Amino acid sequence: MRSRLLRSAAAIVAVGLAVFALSSIGGEPELPDFVADGEAVELPESGALPVALVDDFEGMIVGATGRPVIVNVWGSWCAPCRAEMPLLQQAAAEHEGEVVFLGVASNDNRDSALEFLRDVGVDYPNVFDESGGIGRALELSAFPTTYVFDADGVLINRVEGGVSEQRLAGLIDDVLR
Repeated sequence: MRSRLLRSAAAIVAVGLAVFALSSIGGEPELPDFVADGEAVELPESGALPVALVDDFEGMIVGATGRPVIVNVWGSWCAPCRAEMPLLQQAAAEHEGEVVFLGVASNDNRDSALEFLRDVGVDYPNVFDESGGIGRALELSAFPTTYVFDADGVLINRVEGGVSEQRLAGLIDDVLR
């Protein structure tokens, strides 16, 4: 009887640990402690790639209040970045006026990043994180990484690595609800 009880208890513990492990794998991503505040800053013009500091970046998020913001941190040298950029451009065109898209070139050469934007035909705003400060503020750990801010400028989601068309559509649908 006692061994049966021990086996049952062990089985319950094992199931509990498995459920915990699986829930942490598929759970919500841990978000950086990032809060955009300060004065509103206008987004750069299409085709420009101005150097931006963290305060500038925060001001761009503040300036977009009232509309969700999708921020994609990328590098011209990054193969997954190159693969997803046309998807981001298409989504930006489809949701123009409802969602703001902002690219952040980081850990890159500015000339290479500009050439890449021209080659791909990206026309949504992009900035150049020359100092790496934006990446540090967002706790960037992978290229590319996509951050989703709600209409109040609150960071609500982060996707590390390339984003698929379906995942991007889901992120946009969620933030527009």
